[in-house]
Formats: sequence, structure tokens, C-alpha cells
Amino acid sequence: MTKRNYGIDLLRIVSMYMIVLNHVLLIGGVIGQATQLGTGTFNYKLSWLLDIICYGAVNCYALISGYVGVTSRYKPQNIIRLWLQVLFYSVVLNVAVVALVPGLKLSKEDILAMFMPISYQRYWYFSAYFVLFLFIPLLNYLLNTLSRASLQKMLFMLIMIFSFGETFIFRVKDFLALNSGYSALWLLVLYLIGDYIRLYDWNLWHADRLVFSGLVLLSFICFLAFGGEAGHGRVLVNYPAPTILLMAIALLAYFKDLKLDPRSIKWIKGFAPLTFGVYLIHLQPMVAVHLIQGRFSSLAKEAPLILLVDVVGGSLLIYLGCSLLEKLRQVLFSLLRIELLVQKLEALLLRVVHLGTRRL
Repeated sequence: MTKRNYGIDLLRIVSMYMIVLNHVLLIGGVIGQATQLGTGTFNYKLSWLLDIICYGAVNCYALISGYVGVTSRYKPQNIIRLWLQVLFYSVVLNVAVVALVPGLKLSKEDILAMFMPISYQRYWYFSAYFVLFLFIPLLNYLLNTLSRASLQKMLFMLIMIFSFGETFIFRVKDFLALNSGYSALWLLVLYLIGDYIRLYDWNLWHADRLVFSGLVLLSFICFLAFGGEAGHGRVLVNYPAPTILLMAIALLAYFKDLKLDPRSIKWIKGFAPLTFGVYLIHLQPMVAVHLIQGRFSSLAKEAPLILLVDVVGGSLLIYLGCSLLEKLRQVLFSLLRIELLVQKLEALLLRVVHLGTRRL
């Protein structure tokens, strides 16, 4: 049995906090308000620097999926369990927000979407991951069959095409169907990279923190030099951008080798299983629009230190609050014995697949 790597679990926690902070800046309206006040203001630069620091967090999750998945047993029940979790928050939080916000009503399409979260991409990452999950057995077979040299050549080509090519060559962003990284195809590329790092490590550099800091600085300087968001400053601030990709790899390389004491491991065990719930709660469409959108915009008018403290602290409060709600959801599912339903659905799915393959 493979020993659990709690450094990877800590990266899950840190990455999810970075995702929350990123959304406080963007959805919360800090960056939007700072832009209106002036692209040359200190708060505009500070808010974008914070955003760039956090931008690789989503890439980290896909890398972790590959890093963990290549040596794990493929279980259809895993995606079923996640789907039930997504469905729960899609429905329950819709109802809760409608009850809390005066005059808010659900359209017929809203009702249909909340019961079909994958088809309507209520959470783009889960919809993309759902597609990726179907290909994981094939991807793992590929990774475990090819030689190290062959894998290196394949990954080099993938990175050149889907990272450097998407960033610097293919200016029509739907050409590679990456949609600036919001796609199953980009998650597939990241999964393969994570797989490779688990099998053969990452030896391109060893100063992970220095590389991460240097790439943040490079992205930030280019952002300002190319005219910010209004110009071409976002060229290195997208999920497939080489700097953002390498920042995520640097984080994975750093956290996977962390030596943690028993006390740290104890609280990591408590928070790591809650991270996906944090994502589902704070980015639930109704929650994001009616409870988070624009709520932090006034911070852009504050002194830089206050902006920094309130954005960091506000993100932490959202993270902890969502973690508490996710813990309550886990308790509720346990009381309702949802795990039995997961196992029955898995058995039914495997039976259908078996019958289908026999007919082929």
C-alpha cells in the first residue's frame, strides 16, 4: 500500500485557498473597482500581483489528479460520489439563495440547470474533469507503457503546442479548443504532466520556491509592460501560459517533498477532504452572483495595507465558512447512508458497461 503524501494534501488546501482569494479579487470586484480608479494606481498593481500569485492554483489541482491517479486504482464510484456532491450543492444552494434574496425567482432554465450541473457547466472544472475521468484508464496505461524517453518527447510536444503555442502563436483562442485553459483538453495535458512527475520526478530545476517567485515577477512585469488587462498584459496570465504552468509545477515539486510533523498532519487530515466542497459552495452560480459578486469592491479604495489584510482575511473567512458547511454536508450524507447509494450506482454502471461491451 502506497504511503499517503500529506504534502500533496497540504497543496490541495493551499491551492483551494488561492482559488478563493482569486475569486474575491475578480468576482468580489476588487480588481474591477481598482481598474476604474486607474490602472496606474498602487492598488491596481497590488490586486493584480495577488491574482497572479494565485493564478496557477487550478492547474495545481489537475496536476495533483495525475500525480495521485497514476498509482491509484481506478474506481467509477469516485466520480459518482463527486457527482452526488455537485448535485447536492447545485440544488440546495439554489433553493437557499432564493430564500435569502428578496424577489429572486428561478426560471425554468435555472431549474433545469441545477439538476443537470454537468451538462450546463454549473462548475466548469467538474464538467471538464468528468470528461477527463473517462479517459484516466487509457492515460494511465499510456504512461505505464511508454518508456521515459518517449514520455519526455510526448510531454515536450504537448507543452510546446498547448502552452507555448496557445500563448504565443494561435491567437484565435478556439483553434486548439483550450478556451484559455477552461477545458477538458487542458486538464488532460496537466494530468499527464502530473503522472510523469510521480513516475520520474521533476529534475528541470531544484529551487522550487525561487522558480515560483521568479515566474510570478516575470508575469507581473509583462502584465504591466504590455498594458495590463486593457492591452496584452494577460498574455502570461492564463492557465495554459508557460509561466502559470511552470508556477503550478514548481508548487507541486515543492509540496510533494515536504517533511511534515505529526501536529501539522493532524490538521491537514481534517481540512484536505473539505477542499472540493469549498470550491462547490463559493462558486455555486447563485452564491457567486448574489452573495459574492461585487461585495469586496470597496476595498480597492482603501489603503494598500488594508486592502491586503482584508482580501487575505476575507478569503480565509470564506474558506473556513465553506469548510464548515462541507463538513456538515459530509455528516448529513453519512446519516443518510449515501455511500450505499454510491456503491449501488457503481454496480449498476458496471453492469451496463459490461453488457454494452459484450454486444460490441
